[in-house]
Amino acid sequence: MESFVEGWGLTIFLCGFIVLVFLGGWMHLRRELAWVRALTDHLGLELIEPDAGPKGAASLEVQQIRDDAHAIMTARDPAWAQKQVRSWQMRAQRLELALAFWTDLLRQLGLLGTVLGIGLALAYTGSDVTKLLGPLALKVWTTVAGLACSILLSAGFGMKLTAWVDACEKNLEAWDARRLARPAS
Repeated sequence: MESFVEGWGLTIFLCGFIVLVFLGGWMHLRRELAWVRALTDHLGLELIEPDAGPKGAASLEVQQIRDDAHAIMTARDPAWAQKQVRSWQMRAQRLELALAFWTDLLRQLGLLGTVLGIGLALAYTGSDVTKLLGPLALKVWTTVAGLACSILLSAGFGMKLTAWVDACEKNLEAWDARRLARPAS
């Protein structure tokens, strides 16, 4: 057990965990960004061509958005319709916070591994300096892994995510204003 903790074993395990968290964050952000893009595209199309039917084969996500938009447009209860539009707005706005959460979590996990290495080094009471510094030297790689994954996530989604969320908010505002201006049927 001592060789696992003081050697590469624990470091590789912690770095592997950080990579798994990175992949989970990547998949979450990718899925949510796809939803924001689908909503933005659908509302933009409805703003340009309000009476146009569906264009080609659509994914289940796009069909759900189209059905929700139709339900909102034909709702008899304006409070319910406004609540649905507001839920779309909140989901889109949470995407930027989700990116901040995942990048911050990855950095913190990396630092936790390094602090764990410091704790292991301080717990050592022998006279061999290599046993004192060994765990710390290896655990610094967890900070490198956490920072690298955090940078990759930010680079992969940073500007793209912000642009799509802004476009989604603009389309939502315009679509909702058109919906509210429609004469009651």
